[in-house]
Amino acid sequence: MIFRCLLICISPIMTISCSVYKMAEKHIDKKMTTASMKLYTKDVNSDTIEYWDNNLNKPAIVLIHGFGASTKYQWFKQVELLSENYRVIMPNLFHFGNSKPGTEKYEIEDQVELVHDLLKTLEVRKYIVCGVSYGGLVGIELTNKYPKEVDKMIVFDTPAKFMTTSDIKAVCEKFKVKTIEELFAPENAKGLKKLMHLASGKRTILPAFVFKEFHKEMYGYNLENKRKLITTSIHQMDEFIAREYVIDVPTLLIWGSNDAVVPVARGKQLKNYIGDNSELHILKNGAHMPNLNKTKQFNKILKEFLLQGIK
Repeated sequence: MIFRCLLICISPIMTISCSVYKMAEKHIDKKMTTASMKLYTKDVNSDTIEYWDNNLNKPAIVLIHGFGASTKYQWFKQVELLSENYRVIMPNLFHFGNSKPGTEKYEIEDQVELVHDLLKTLEVRKYIVCGVSYGGLVGIELTNKYPKEVDKMIVFDTPAKFMTTSDIKAVCEKFKVKTIEELFAPENAKGLKKLMHLASGKRTILPAFVFKEFHKEMYGYNLENKRKLITTSIHQMDEFIAREYVIDVPTLLIWGSNDAVVPVARGKQLKNYIGDNSELHILKNGAHMPNLNKTKQFNKILKEFLLQGIK
């Protein structure tokens, strides 16, 4: 009798959670279809790489996602704009979506090679790279390692070169978590709600159970792998701080003024480090992912930068 009562109480909650998830999937998939994006899977060097591609005969732009959801959830507000003039390629990095390494791979270098190997397989020899947060770090490392292949670089709210352990400690204190792994790879729907607050800069009034299905689909199947990615990246921090980057391509840096993860000060340091070939835009009230919470301003800056140098 008690079990039956629990089912009666829980069933509506599960139905709401599934419904919200399905609505979000439908909305984003419609955006992808409008932009002519299709989902593919390739086996490359014993690895399985999942990616979106509109296959257009146009200059290529590669969008590299950060931590959180799979790539389509992080770029769906940019694909229609970019597909007008570019071949848009959006890989899921290792341990996101259905991208799986053939052997253990958790380092940033592994993600760099995933992107590079995919582009080589697709015979894309020149491209623009665009990355957010963790994906921005991958993009910078990619540009530094393969400079002849990259035409332009766009990164935003990225923990590259100047991110410190004190920054990470401050993030943990602000969001009341013991470790950064707990925040960026949450173990339940409540943690995912907190992560969405971090990304958007806004608290949602929706109860945590609404995000249960999202958590199940995005984290439930490989939570430990995602956490190991974060742990490995933290262990590599000194390596990235010591790295001497040579970025000779036109570079666009965008930062949310309210980024609670990578402070604006880090963006200014990165701009000064790269030099005159770079420009920094700070979006007022933008959060860690300003492409999602300040889309209109973000897309305008993005479009103007991409048009530079085109006659």
